[in-house]
Amino acid sequence: MYFADWDALKAHCPVSGGTWDKEILYEYLVYCCNIKFSEHLDCFFDHYRKDEALAGLLFDVLLDDYYDGSDSQMGAAHQIARMDREVLRKYKARLLEAQKNEVLWKRPFFREDSDLEWL
Repeated sequence: MYFADWDALKAHCPVSGGTWDKEILYEYLVYCCNIKFSEHLDCFFDHYRKDEALAGLLFDVLLDDYYDGSDSQMGAAHQIARMDREVLRKYKARLLEAQKNEVLWKRPFFREDSDLEWL
């Protein structure tokens, strides 16, 4: 789908009543890579930093070969890195799996100064 501005994208919210729509979430993750939308989407996802269901879906997108090469994986890695650490501890195995990826942008914590001792 194409969205010209934040208001158009916002009208297709990926969560309703605590239930996430993976197809719409995919669109949000793709648009995370668009500078025009990235700040708005970071603010949107800030409200769900402790949402375990969202964390699971983000890892599903990031680790699924079906999405290989899609901007959605870059968006998922970015949002995973911003999730609450307590939530991420519950996904330790999946996070460590992602961190081993040879593709740098598929690692949620890819900077050299990224310290995962908290995990």
